[in-house]
Amino acid sequence: MHDEPMSKTRALFGVLVLTAVVALAVTALPVWAAATVVRGTEEIPIGDTNLTDECRPGITGELSGTEVTRFRSTETANGFHIAGTTTDTGRIDWSDGSYTVIGSVDHFALNVGSHTMVNPLAHKDFGDTYSASGEFLFRLTFHSVERVTVVGGIPHAEFERGHLHVFGNC
Repeated sequence: MHDEPMSKTRALFGVLVLTAVVALAVTALPVWAAATVVRGTEEIPIGDTNLTDECRPGITGELSGTEVTRFRSTETANGFHIAGTTTDTGRIDWSDGSYTVIGSVDHFALNVGSHTMVNPLAHKDFGDTYSASGEFLFRLTFHSVERVTVVGGIPHAEFERGHLHVFGNC
């Protein structure tokens, strides 16, 4: 379960980097007097099939859920600040009748100005697994933090750390 959020975080980072490149190009244009603020919300269904459970080999699952991204972009004479949250909620139905209620939250921010970009990302997800009769079996949680600083298009500092916890009988 924890590999998928990391790839999603990396995909989100890719989108933010592309936004930063565009923002750096725009900073060469004439400066506007006032800040421009854009807010948005995007909701999309998520799903996947043939999932596997690291705690219970031999079963497969089907995920259905929703991803909601809320963001705010502020452009000033000094650059751009983009920040937001992506929240996923859903359920995995397993081939043995059990199910997992899942959720994740990604907090992202991007500061771009004077050819410098700073991009912190924080991720947290959980999965509560229940038997076919509704008995709690176990909980997995995963937390990660990433930060990337790019100056003039060249990465100068980057770190990532994460940890997985299991509660119950995995």
